[in-house]
This record gives sequence, C-alpha cells and structure tokens, in this order.
Amino acid sequence: MSARYDVIIVGAGPGGAMAACALGQAGCRVLVLERQEWPRYKPCGGAIPARVFDSLPMACAQTIERRVTRVRFQLGEEQVCHDLHGAVAMVMRSRFDATLLAQAQATVHAGEGVTGLEEGSHGIEVQTSHGRYQADYVVGADGASSVVARAAGLRQGHVLGAALEAELAVPERLLEEFAETALFLFGAVADGYLWVFPKADHLSVGIGTFRNPGHQLRQRLEEGVRRLGLPAGLRPRGHALPVYRRCEPLQRGRVLLVGDAAGLMDPLSGEGIRHALHSGRLAAQAILGGRVHEYSEQVYQAIGADLGACLWLARSFYALPHLSFRLGVRDPAIVGAMMRMLSGQTGYRQLIRQVPRYFLRKLLRRGQVDWGPM
Repeated sequence: MSARYDVIIVGAGPGGAMAACALGQAGCRVLVLERQEWPRYKPCGGAIPARVFDSLPMACAQTIERRVTRVRFQLGEEQVCHDLHGAVAMVMRSRFDATLLAQAQATVHAGEGVTGLEEGSHGIEVQTSHGRYQADYVVGADGASSVVARAAGLRQGHVLGAALEAELAVPERLLEEFAETALFLFGAVADGYLWVFPKADHLSVGIGTFRNPGHQLRQRLEEGVRRLGLPAGLRPRGHALPVYRRCEPLQRGRVLLVGDAAGLMDPLSGEGIRHALHSGRLAAQAILGGRVHEYSEQVYQAIGADLGACLWLARSFYALPHLSFRLGVRDPAIVGAMMRMLSGQTGYRQLIRQVPRYFLRKLLRRGQVDWGPM
C-alpha cells in the first residue's frame, strides 16, 4: 500500500520549499520529492531583492553572500552606473534552497524523480523512480521543463529560452571591483544579456536569452568574458528559461504549478526567485482555504498581469536596445523605478504608466519642448 500525504510537492527549489513551509506550518502532512541529490548545485545568478528576506524565515538571511548597492550597464562602448536605493542580495542557490527547505515541516526524498501522475476521485497518485505515493494535492515546482505540468496537461506549447552560468575564480582586485556591483552587458546576445554578479569568494558569470539561442550561447559567453577582461576557463552549466507569454491555466484538478513550472519568470530581467516564492505561498493558501479552483486567477492578479505588462516592455527594449539604453537605462529615475518594481514596492503596470512622464521630463530638462504662450 502506498504512503499517503496531504500534499506532495515535486521540486525543492524556492517555490516548492516555500509551499512546503506554509503547508507544514499549517499542520499538513507534506512530502517533497526532489529528483537530484540534496543539496544540489543550481545554475542561477542568485539575485534576490533584499526586501524579500523580510518575509522569509530568519535563517535564510544567513545565506546572503553579498549585498549589491550599485549596478553597471554596458552596451557597445556605452556604459552607465547607478547607485541602488535598496540592496539586492546575492546567494548561492544550493545554500539558499537547502536552508529554506530545512525550515519546512516536511518529509524530503532526494534523488527521487517523478515519472507520472494519476488522478482519481479520492486523490492523486504520484509515481516515482522509487515507488508510489498518494496525496490530496500535488504542487508542481519542478522547473521550466516540468514533468508535473506535462502529466497534468498544463503549459502546453510553452516557449523556452536558455541560459548558461558558471562560477569564476578571479584575482582579489577583480573581486573587490565587483564587491558591491552587478554588471549587465547588453548586446552580447539577442533578446538577453550577459551578467556578472559578486559572491563571497568568486563571481557568478552567465548569459541568457529569451529566444531559442541555437548553438552560439557558449561562444557568446566566452567572447563577453574576454571583452570584460575576466579570466578564461569557464565551465558553464545550462538551464531553460520559461518565457512568460500569456495568462493560462496553472491548475487542473488536484495539481497546481508554481515558479518556473508555471512560467513565472520576468521576460525582461529573467528574475524568477521572487515570483517562485510568491506563487509557492499562493498555492499553499489556495489548498489550505479549499480554493484551488481560484488559484490560476489569483496568480494572474498577483503576478501574471504585471509580467504581461513586462512582456510588452521587454519586446520594446530588446527590439530597440540602443534607443532604450539611451532613453531609459541612462536615466536614474527610470532605473530607480525598476529597482522599486523588482523589490515589490511597485509593479510593471505602474512603471509603464510613469515612462511617458520620465521622457517628458527629460525633454523639458534639455529645453527641447516649446509650450508656446500659455
């Protein structure tokens, strides 16, 4: 006879771990299935707005390796730096994910991948490489290529981008140069960027694109690293990027999707950790409140509507990168608004409404608008 739980969570990343914390705290019997051995290395820049930690278990703050207070943007020969009003925390996902999961009152099976789901009138059966389990609900938190989503018939025909990321040992002078600075290099790849993020004793270097990159992503990464004067010898690892395209069902029957499995990634910046945490909480609340049928709409209202607005902004930015760089990235007010958005203080819809005002102010400051007699 298979073991029975209230909720089975597939995937132990931020979305799955957050859902496990909320459900376990409410007294649910929770099983977390993670196909990789734990803790595992996760290719990821590891940037999280520092304000997010205010709503996480206190132990998670101990995983912060650096606090970035300055951002540097480059496009061709153009370069601009901005101070951030509100730090961005840098973490290694292996430590962050494991620490968050450790706060959950849940049973964890590492190295056990899901092979299928079968829903019945009294619950849902999860088949794995090790056996079978029964639950009232399943939360799919197993990434952009989610097995749970496919088994439930969700996220069909979704679009994937790609990213490569490596941990790079550098001389002390470079570590000091990037100690509190995050670098974004545009133009290294279409519809994406190359990044350099500081960690405690190395730099995280990566490149990502929100379109199908073909076979040139590693070459573009190596070219960008050379251009920045960083040491060679990268050993990058890849992962898929779930490109947000539209509002769509994220729940079917007893199955709910969170994080990358739900496609909740920012199509401009590639940020996904914050949305994974948020959707993990929403999934737990929907289950605990007996409102799983409302989950898709709740996620859209809380996250998806803003990502839809962001999609418009991302298409505009990457279609006209030089114009966007000069009119937007160079403007501290717009960058400040972006940082407030990334920290959850505002949203993309509010940001887009403010953009015309920023541009009008810029024109007025340059004396390029003649209002004539009043």
